[in-house]
Amino acid sequence: MAVTLLAGLGLAACKWPVDQGLVTSGTQAEYRASLDPLIPKLSKHEVEAFDWAVSDLDLTKLHGKYPGASPRKIIRGEVREVLDTYPGKIEALEKTAVKEAPLRAELGKITAPDTEFAIDKDFFGLQPVIMAIVTNGSRYPVSQLKWNAALYLDGADIPVVQTVLTSDFRQNGGLRPGGQFTVRLPVGFVRGDEAWTTLEIRNAAKRRVVLEPVLDSILDFGERAYLADDPVPQIERMKAAIKDAKDFSDI
Repeated sequence: MAVTLLAGLGLAACKWPVDQGLVTSGTQAEYRASLDPLIPKLSKHEVEAFDWAVSDLDLTKLHGKYPGASPRKIIRGEVREVLDTYPGKIEALEKTAVKEAPLRAELGKITAPDTEFAIDKDFFGLQPVIMAIVTNGSRYPVSQLKWNAALYLDGADIPVVQTVLTSDFRQNGGLRPGGQFTVRLPVGFVRGDEAWTTLEIRNAAKRRVVLEPVLDSILDFGERAYLADDPVPQIERMKAAIKDAKDFSDI
């Protein structure tokens, strides 16, 4: 019996870092104290998998799902949940997307193809600004909407920075079908968003901004959303999660 216990202790002492339990029942500091020493001992793949697994979990949720669990157990739990449940969720969302396709296509006719990007200076410092001509080619009146804004430099295909901006047309009587407005969109609040004023951006020879409407943010004149919850971005996120889950299923 003693030999067996000693052997068991030896195995416990040789436990891999990815199998060490974390403190999930205490404070954030206690949780970090249990996790931080493990990070340098994990492989790059394991760190990426753990970051993915906990990306949507705060400490309370983590403890509720995986009390005292190891990084490996948490990763495996999230991989299993995604692979078991997301395909069915995607199927249901795709049915909704098919029904809403005509409405999505119509709302997609609200465009801002002509944009300019500038970095102004004011009392608070540098202020990035996007100027755009917004055209409502749809048959729906619009009071407000949000844009996904992306900045591309020197002909690159990948944006260097992205954000979400809001256009509010209520003070101008609303954006009616066939209507057009020139809008000024500051990036950041009183102080400009520094991510949009880096030296790389300031020194680029060519700067191009693309604005795409966030379809489920488009509101009618009664300030009701035409699309309650756009399923397409959800489907894309879930498909990406399934791909990640498959990549991390070897842990």
